[in-house]
Amino acid sequence: MLSVASSTAVPAPDSLAQMLIQSLTAQDHALLEEVLHYKKSVTVEKTLGRLPISHVIPLILAITEKIEAKPSRGGELNIWLRQLFITHRSYLLSSPDVAAQLQPLYKLIDMQLNNYPKLTKLQGKLELLLQEKKSDEEVVAPLSPVSMEEEEEEEDEDIIESEESDAMSD
Repeated sequence: MLSVASSTAVPAPDSLAQMLIQSLTAQDHALLEEVLHYKKSVTVEKTLGRLPISHVIPLILAITEKIEAKPSRGGELNIWLRQLFITHRSYLLSSPDVAAQLQPLYKLIDMQLNNYPKLTKLQGKLELLLQEKKSDEEVVAPLSPVSMEEEEEEEDEDIIESEESDAMSD
């Protein structure tokens, strides 16, 4: 078994494909994690090109489970899902029972799509609050000593002007 942590070189696509097949057959989650660790599109493409059709659905379901368990991994695992659909699209389109087998993936996608508008709305509200806070901080910004002196002089001038206008009106 090849350890990703101790190896700096990417294994050949044939070996990576063998590791993938072995992990899916034995349901070896640790070995599957090692394979999914590789994210270079060329490596993923060549590895999935060597994957037998019988392992396509199990791999899709295994990746779906990993995304369900930890949604933050969706971005990194999406590389594998996308390439899997591209590489094996003819099989997926021609197989009549694929839709039923992919129900967990459909549910995951629907759940994320349902949450998207709520998250976008929340993001907008948070941005509005941050802008309000920033505006409030600018308005309440402390005056520098020079600004305070200028403000006092303006107040004194206003008082003198109002006294002069009062005296003239009498």
